[in-house]
Amino acid sequence: MKNTVESALQSQNLKYQVLKDAPEQMIIRMGMGMPNGRFDVFIDVRPEPAQVLIFTVLPTLIPEAQRMRVAEFIARANYGLIIGNFELDFKDGELRYKATYFYDDTFPNSSVLFLKNLFVTMHMMDRYLPGIMAVVYANVLPQVAVAQIENNIPPSNPSLN
Repeated sequence: MKNTVESALQSQNLKYQVLKDAPEQMIIRMGMGMPNGRFDVFIDVRPEPAQVLIFTVLPTLIPEAQRMRVAEFIARANYGLIIGNFELDFKDGELRYKATYFYDDTFPNSSVLFLKNLFVTMHMMDRYLPGIMAVVYANVLPQVAVAQIENNIPPSNPSLN
């Protein structure tokens, strides 16, 4: 799977850095610019238990005073998501989107499947980032911010206030 991941990244001309390459684990880091922000992406390949973990991480930490509000935002955003989920580390304020999957001989090392999961994590973080920032810095209610994103409602829509 390690070769599949690297080949897939190369096929998309994505620049990456291998942080760890050991028999039990390979970790890759990429910086990714998206329309709404810049993110760090970490790919963690674990041959035993044949697992791929993909994390798209917001490079700025959520301020401690806003973590409960952001936790509500991600709980509301996570409900109904099919692939992956948001996670918030209450200790340091790290916010990330995670997708994971298993592979084996009956579930081939597919570069297409890997890329789909990779792009989901990046797209979801980018899609929800304006709402996260609105909750943290503009005092928008979490339920309003999620509704604006999921219903494509402009932030100035008074019907949600």
